[in-house]
Amino acid sequence: MDNYNNGPIPPWQNGNSGVPPYYAPPTRHPGSAFATASLVLGIIAILSAFTGTVFPPLVCGGLSIILALLSKGNDRVMLPNAKVGVLTGILGLILNVLVVAGAFLLLFTEPELKEDFHRQLNQYYEYFYGESFDDAWDEIEDIYGG
Repeated sequence: MDNYNNGPIPPWQNGNSGVPPYYAPPTRHPGSAFATASLVLGIIAILSAFTGTVFPPLVCGGLSIILALLSKGNDRVMLPNAKVGVLTGILGLILNVLVVAGAFLLLFTEPELKEDFHRQLNQYYEYFYGESFDDAWDEIEDIYGG
């Protein structure tokens, strides 16, 4: 009986929780946020590797691997998101190295691209510093005896 004489108290109302004793709320793994962040950063590393930039894929890929390892905690196994985060982080780093190396290889092996790069370098240097890069290099050689 309850305090109001309404009859017996139902067995699931222990301590006014209103939750049956056989119901357990779903629990999240403590590292699931790190695993999800690892996955997202790995995908960003892959996408940013194709832009030809160097630092965003390095930062995102490295953080992806670190967060995946941190999501493991004291467990022996990694969450699926963390495993995919490690794979996408590594893939983003590898793609970054391949794209940048390919760009440098293409730049320094094709004579017309090399000449175009040198011309643009002189134009930008002259725009920002008032003299061409070749003139500045000649001055540096004169100063240091090259």
